[in-house]
Amino acid sequence: MDRPLLLLGTDGFPERRQLERSWSAMLAHPGGRTDRRRLDRAAHGVFTDYAAFVPQLASAGLLTAEDRIRLVGAVDPVVSVPWVRHHVRSFFARHLPAPGA
Repeated sequence: MDRPLLLLGTDGFPERRQLERSWSAMLAHPGGRTDRRRLDRAAHGVFTDYAAFVPQLASAGLLTAEDRIRLVGAVDPVVSVPWVRHHVRSFFARHLPAPGA
């Protein structure tokens, strides 16, 4: 990889084992600028707006606990939403030029 790449994953992504080989290769690439982070107790939908509203739907009885786990995992949105925002924001701050630069 000759360009910055951010890999955000979860322990609840069913295909994560199939991705491991390619993710490892990108991380090992000489001169690469690949960052990898993993959010535990989460499913892939945690990287979308689902992270904020699916737990609310489950709390209101509009989704089952199993559906919540399948969609976003068990991680609390108080943890997941700031976690995703932090990692995306810090990645762009490191790799994108400042306006006017």
